[in-house]
Amino acid sequence: MTDCGQTYGYVKIQSMDNKRLTYFDIAKGIAIILVLIGHLQGEILLYSPYIVYLCIWIFSFHMPFFFIVSGMLIKYKNDRDRDLNSLITRRFKGIMIPYYLFSIVYIFIVLYSLFITKVVPPSTLFVNIWYVIGLYGMNVLWFLPAMFLGEVLFLFIIKKCKSNSAVSVIIILTVAAYVINVYLQQLNYDTEFKNRVHELCITLLRPVFVCSFTAAGYYGYDIIDRTGKGMSEKKSRITVLIVSQLCLIVNIASIIVSMKLLHYNNIGDFRSLVQNNIIVYYIAGISGSAWLILISRLLSEKGKFKLLIFYGTNSLVFMGVHNNSAVLTLALKAAMFVNQFLTRARGYICYLIVILIMLIYTTIMILLINRFFPFMSGKKKVRTGIKA
Repeated sequence: MTDCGQTYGYVKIQSMDNKRLTYFDIAKGIAIILVLIGHLQGEILLYSPYIVYLCIWIFSFHMPFFFIVSGMLIKYKNDRDRDLNSLITRRFKGIMIPYYLFSIVYIFIVLYSLFITKVVPPSTLFVNIWYVIGLYGMNVLWFLPAMFLGEVLFLFIIKKCKSNSAVSVIIILTVAAYVINVYLQQLNYDTEFKNRVHELCITLLRPVFVCSFTAAGYYGYDIIDRTGKGMSEKKSRITVLIVSQLCLIVNIASIIVSMKLLHYNNIGDFRSLVQNNIIVYYIAGISGSAWLILISRLLSEKGKFKLLIFYGTNSLVFMGVHNNSAVLTLALKAAMFVNQFLTRARGYICYLIVILIMLIYTTIMILLINRFFPFMSGKKKVRTGIKA
């Protein structure tokens, strides 16, 4: 979700460097749509139960992807040689300011539910205020402080350590965080206080895992960037396509291993740090992300994909507004109304209608925020056109 060095909502291709950034934007655009699709669960599974497998696939890499891309952009922009304090300041403005602003909006929604509709108890308000202050994050907003702290940790390590030492430090920290997390997952949290302490521990551990995926992107950038280089245009595309499909096969194979051999329901959940088998978790996250980035590189050579670029460059705002339960309820009602006239493929149609309505709503919200409240995305001025 980090800024690709371009203005939100507007990308102008003038050189190969900008084109290279464009395929990151396309990849982020696809990924953020997958995030929306992955979150469309709950009641919709009653009408489309087979969608659960699509969601399992999406959850196998959709969060690690953003951290991996963050590491690639750190490598691309050579942030290692920049002043650490200025990097932290820039990231705080671009990530944490939106976090606090969106959190305020979310709190007002809770207040509305508490005093107007009266569908939540007062304890919900206090818990969510704690989530904001403790950086655990309300709903999908957990992602922002995790990314900020993970990036800062990674930047600190690579600036203070030599390359080999940095890798060793990150591996040691990740293993230590994993051991602690496994221990914490086995404890019994039978009181509200214990739950809050556990959530604080998760908040402290998340950045370590974010740092590890950021490192994967940072050190894997050259591999992705050089794939197909030095070949004719046709051979290069074929090579990139083959490598991307191999990555997808590895990703799907890891999911099958997790579900069929290890008997887990899914790969894991980054928010609550449910990682099941850690090795499979990293294989699935890295291979799925590599597939998406390489496919997006091919797409960037075929066309401009304005809408995907728009979503990619506005992925932070997209993340903040897409998970609206009220709009989802309306979308479900609309889908069920249409479904009563259908006799075939009802589940598929239902899901597509809901996705379309949620995308329309999210697009409108992005345009409105970019036009009237650009500071919500950490920017002073935002171009709102879907242009390329």
